[in-house]
Amino acid sequence: MPSLEIHAFSDDFRGDVARLLAERHSRERAAEPLLPEVEDYDAHVPDGVGVVATRGGEVVAYLIGAAVEDRAVIGLAGCAAVEPEVLRDLYARLAAGWPARHQVLVPANDAALIDPWFRLAFGCQFMLAVRETEPTTPLHFGGSIRPGTPDDLRAVAEFDRILWQLQSESPSFSGLDVAAEDFEAEWADTWDDPELFPLHAVAELDGRVVGHALLYRRPAGDLRVPPDNIDLAHAATLDEVRGQGVGLALTAHVLGWAHEHGFRSMTTDWRSVNLLSSRFWPRRGWRPTHLRLYRAIP
Repeated sequence: MPSLEIHAFSDDFRGDVARLLAERHSRERAAEPLLPEVEDYDAHVPDGVGVVATRGGEVVAYLIGAAVEDRAVIGLAGCAAVEPEVLRDLYARLAAGWPARHQVLVPANDAALIDPWFRLAFGCQFMLAVRETEPTTPLHFGGSIRPGTPDDLRAVAEFDRILWQLQSESPSFSGLDVAAEDFEAEWADTWDDPELFPLHAVAELDGRVVGHALLYRRPAGDLRVPPDNIDLAHAATLDEVRGQGVGLALTAHVLGWAHEHGFRSMTTDWRSVNLLSSRFWPRRGWRPTHLRLYRAIP
């Protein structure tokens, strides 16, 4: 077998890298048909510092990443391989100059591509997922669901604080500084752009806002977001009403609303170490499309 050679990525390799990416994405779409069709893979080859492996003059793997503040990021199109094991060699070459925190997005259904990263001490941190929208009937929980308004700001900020607090605790250990965040300021302009955020729904019970869900028009055009898609950007309920059907009712509401308004699919994401989210959303029909794997160097 010819020996492996590693080269710095350059435009000379762009066509071969695009070909490997196209083959990878074809496998992804076979596993999840809601992923977008792509015509020009060359346009998706990322900018950044990269390395390419060849064997006998044939490109067999590539890895392209970029250092962003305190971490190195390998994005949706950052790696592909016909010899996945070679990714470990490429990572060894590229990561020497990186900051101490590394993350990579990989297709959730490509076990051969995931395996080398686990053997490089990466673990699953985040899941990106999709499902079809569908007609729904209202689910009753003893309260009602209505459109959110700026008057709901304080309640909405509390939902975000609850989520941050949950993710700062065990077993997530996110490192988020809950006390330092101004949640009301972060959410104050939510209702200013209905094109970007076409639906904000709140659940009321006994005259009190106990849950909410926000839909976001996530830009299409990458390897993840299909056309006619809407994103479930945020959803939460108060701790004391959990298990009473509020989350189920909100989920049914946003799926039905999206279907009525012409959205074919709905994306969302969650931290895999968030015990509540990582159990709730798959049970509601969301299927992982990509994993964000993470490694922190001591």
